[in-house]
Amino acid sequence: MKTASKIYTALLYLFLYAPIFVLIFFSFNAGKSTAVFEGFSLKWYAEILNDTTTLNALRNTLILAVTSSVIATLIGTAAAVGIDRMKSKYLRSATMSVTNIPMMNPDIVTGISMMLLFVFVGTLLNIKDTLGFGTLLIAHVTFNLPYVILNVLPKLKQTDSHLEEAAQDLGCTPAMAFFKATLPSIMPAVTTGMIMSFTLSLDDFIISYFVTGPNFQTLPLRIYAMTKKSVKPDMYALSTLIFVAILVLLILINISQSRAEKNKNSVKPVSRGAKIVKRSVAAVLAVAFGVCCIVGFNGSESSSTIPVEGVYSRKFEGTVLNVYNWGEYMSDGSDDTLNVNEEFEKLTGIKVNYAEYDSNESMYTKLKNGGAAYDIVIPSDYMIQRLIAENLVQKIDVTSLQNYSYIAEEYKNLYFDPNNEYSVPYSVGLVGLIYNTKMVEGTPDSWSVMWDEQYKGNILNFNNSRDAFGVAQYLLGQDVNTNDVADWQAALQKLKEQKPLIQAYVMDEIFNKMEAGNAAIAPYYAGDFLTMQEVNPDLAFFYPKEGTNIFVDSVCVPSSCENLEAAMMYIDFLLEPVVALANAELICYASPNTSVVNNKDYSLRGNEYLYPETEIIENAQYFQNLDPKTLKLLNDLWSELKLS
Repeated sequence: MKTASKIYTALLYLFLYAPIFVLIFFSFNAGKSTAVFEGFSLKWYAEILNDTTTLNALRNTLILAVTSSVIATLIGTAAAVGIDRMKSKYLRSATMSVTNIPMMNPDIVTGISMMLLFVFVGTLLNIKDTLGFGTLLIAHVTFNLPYVILNVLPKLKQTDSHLEEAAQDLGCTPAMAFFKATLPSIMPAVTTGMIMSFTLSLDDFIISYFVTGPNFQTLPLRIYAMTKKSVKPDMYALSTLIFVAILVLLILINISQSRAEKNKNSVKPVSRGAKIVKRSVAAVLAVAFGVCCIVGFNGSESSSTIPVEGVYSRKFEGTVLNVYNWGEYMSDGSDDTLNVNEEFEKLTGIKVNYAEYDSNESMYTKLKNGGAAYDIVIPSDYMIQRLIAENLVQKIDVTSLQNYSYIAEEYKNLYFDPNNEYSVPYSVGLVGLIYNTKMVEGTPDSWSVMWDEQYKGNILNFNNSRDAFGVAQYLLGQDVNTNDVADWQAALQKLKEQKPLIQAYVMDEIFNKMEAGNAAIAPYYAGDFLTMQEVNPDLAFFYPKEGTNIFVDSVCVPSSCENLEAAMMYIDFLLEPVVALANAELICYASPNTSVVNNKDYSLRGNEYLYPETEIIENAQYFQNLDPKTLKLLNDLWSELKLS
């Protein structure tokens, strides 16, 4: 039995820590892949020091975690003392039940309810930009409090209640008696509650996602926003550093607790334990201060040196511009690239708050609830159509943009903005099929290969309803924007036929699976295929003969924008040849900017996948905004498919 128990314990710890060990292992990978190890290197640890956006997010996370944990510890300790001294057991029980609600409540319910509360209060007080650091702090303190209380209460029950009485007999006031007698004895529990609060705040994503604003992005939010593409290995390096720091901190706390426990009747050991506690807390603050210094050093001001054609006024110096964009969708200075936002700040004196989202729908939710005010967003075509219909974006005068002439004619007057009144094209992409040449026979040319029985268990499909149904609709020859219920039912039936062959419905997971050769066939975006092929040369790509999806992401100005002229200056800057080139090189999608397409230094110039033959583009369909009835039908059918 002892051997079996040891094996079980070992397997349990392996299950818990294997993902962390894999993360640490790939943080030393010489290549960009997070699935194939290409050699030992420390490059990603050096790279993270040059990523000012990530360091800013880390700084924000540490500031929030330290502040919320300190406040929660102070309030929670006082609350625990109050609960412990309640004479009515019914009142104590009721208070504990209320205390446990934030801990037991699902995070998504807590996040949404708090967002609605903050927006409601902001509306009552006529505050336009409600969500930000203040709302994040309140939310984090709220979900941290129960953990502090539940750590401190048991320790209070173990503490001799006569200690304070003895201290008062010796001349202490009640307050002095608490701080001199009770607090030292419960300090290990207080410290544990604070450390737990710190780690919970450091890690939180779901609640933070709903209550944050454009001017304060935490590290979990930044990492999640990267899921449009694969998470870069420098995040593995940063996560490794954070894991090691937390591990060392917990070891110090455990040492202090064990020493205090062994010598609980001795004054001197308690003092020694308190010193270790203070050093541990000081270590947390030192890390936060160090990160802030690194960010401050990397973000030092200097004049812009990039060649620009437009004229940029500094009359808005000191203005703040809130930009909301897809994850990994703008050149940020990593890999020795151009840092677009920093260059704009140097040129104009306008401060750019840059936040990222993972989908059109999450961006729409933030604009719709009105709790956060953004000045620039970059949605996809169908979403722009929806934003226009709901008056969530405002008209802009493209004739005032000096660099608008660089936009190719084929990307003007598109269906979602026929008069070019609301948007400026930013990037263009198409969906195709990626396949592993060592696993797939011949050279496929049709979506039907995704229904081929011989590849059962090696086929991936999109994990979003519109793209997944699109695959079936192309094969069936349907209009992807149909309102015909029979068409959608036919597409559902086709996907049900495919489901037994599917290995998984994926989004960003496709990178690891296709790069490592763990799947044979997958539909995805052409630009991302190029990233995967760099790691796995056995991958190939084609546009199916039945047609596919084409999309255009464009820059828009939300109705909440308070400085349209500064926003227009930013849009014009994005159209600058050197800026547009840097962004096109980073995101690996086609550019609608002719200065990029015609630039001899453009590494993807004329790429057959990004810039295919005219007939492929003519055979592609745009997703349009579906009417509410059809959209509900699609969501219901998608749920039916996933549950079948």
